[in-house]
Amino acid sequence: MNSEERAKKDIDKLDRIVVTFKKLKLDKKYPKVMEYVENYGADAKHFFEKGDYFTSFGAANYAYGFIDAVLVIEGKKDEIIL
Repeated sequence: MNSEERAKKDIDKLDRIVVTFKKLKLDKKYPKVMEYVENYGADAKHFFEKGDYFTSFGAANYAYGFIDAVLVIEGKKDEIIL
């Protein structure tokens, strides 16, 4: 998998987990985390459009890390499969 494909895969993964995060209403319980996730997700898409796939990949994974941490704290990590 090349860097473009990898960055796209991780942006798509982030988009899917954000939907799940919102369905669990964790965006309301952790609004600051959601703000970070949205900002890093937007950055990931911006850098992808600019062809900077390495930075795009990093931003998407950073955002995913915030969500992952909340899922662990909430005891939901093992229930969520992407």
